[in-house]
Amino acid sequence: MKKKLTYLLLMACFTYPGSATAQDSSSTINVFLDCRRTCDESFVRDEIQFVNYVRTNEDADVHLLITRQQTGSEGQEYTLEFIGENDFSGVNDVMIFYSPESDTEDERRNGLNQYIKLGLFPYLKDRPVAQRLIIDFDAANEGKQQEQRDDWNFWVFDINADTDLEGEKSENEFSLNGRLSAERVTPEWKFEFEVQQYYEKQTFEDDGETDTFTRESRSAEALLVKSLGDHWSAGISSEARHSTRSNYDLLLEGSPAIEYSVFPYREFTKREITFLYRFTVGLYEYNEETVYGKTSEKLLQQQLSSQIRFTQPWGEFEARIVGSAFLHDFTKNRIGTDLQLDFRIFRGLSVYFRGEYDWINNQLSIPAGGITEQEQLLNLRERATSYSYELSFGLELSFGSIYNNVVNPRL
Repeated sequence: MKKKLTYLLLMACFTYPGSATAQDSSSTINVFLDCRRTCDESFVRDEIQFVNYVRTNEDADVHLLITRQQTGSEGQEYTLEFIGENDFSGVNDVMIFYSPESDTEDERRNGLNQYIKLGLFPYLKDRPVAQRLIIDFDAANEGKQQEQRDDWNFWVFDINADTDLEGEKSENEFSLNGRLSAERVTPEWKFEFEVQQYYEKQTFEDDGETDTFTRESRSAEALLVKSLGDHWSAGISSEARHSTRSNYDLLLEGSPAIEYSVFPYREFTKREITFLYRFTVGLYEYNEETVYGKTSEKLLQQQLSSQIRFTQPWGEFEARIVGSAFLHDFTKNRIGTDLQLDFRIFRGLSVYFRGEYDWINNQLSIPAGGITEQEQLLNLRERATSYSYELSFGLELSFGSIYNNVVNPRL
């Protein structure tokens, strides 16, 4: 009975013969739509008109927080968290919407809207607007909710190729990129394999002379992960690569790893703190002799990293730190950290900060002959450096009408 009721709800469609203008707040509810660039906000407001949309959660009866992550079949899993505010304080709910990779963007956004409607109904049932809602049942789709046989046994394959042509009278650029991937993801196992090829050619003409520069890379990567419960996982990865920019004629690496998650993995859409240890065995053959006088070498490397991420009604916080060192010489190391914060301070005022910083002491493949000025300007070869950074900071202040219902796409 419960399964049948759930099915009927999933097939129900609420329609409302309303308008996009703000309605009397006593007849419906105010909703703060907080989907963090994971949904088409204009489409939601235009299609679901039986609520008022407000700009801040302080004015909302329901704070709708939508997050998204990719599924094993390259589809999308949306988590819809309905957070009751004001008179609905403590009345919360969570719904999960799955959209397969085969869905078009229109099918995906319509499916998400369907779940938004279903989640909002408990907050509307005692408001006057509920008397104007119509529930339709699509009997033609009855039986389609039954579990279907998977002839591919969770395997997903992806092939793509693209090319880019740019030019003017004295210069032109041609690039070609191809990618093949295969993956199989289940609750217990995760396997990923990818092969990629990139080629770029740039030509410049000046005073009758022609200079040509090329950059090329090829790589193959594989990953196998085993679930060890709600908090642990173990795996092994491997990589083979050729890169003219990084001075690798051939790079071969194999890396067993183990990961611990402070929170259960099922809570990754809302909060995440993980610690990962990786040990790498590598063979490196260089296109040119390096600054350390090597044309090839075998090296051992270890890496420890941590990822922190919170997606909450107040905003988003994400931080990552990675430290690695070669075992033959611990002074050959690298520490990288990045931080991202989007924080809502109070009504209408929010700030964001994004920063990255890397301490770099492990560039063993830098060629001894250095690089030319042209290679440096065109980013054709990797340069020696001891650090890199990127910082950005901003704020947004919004005030005025609390309502955000109208969609106007003109011009």
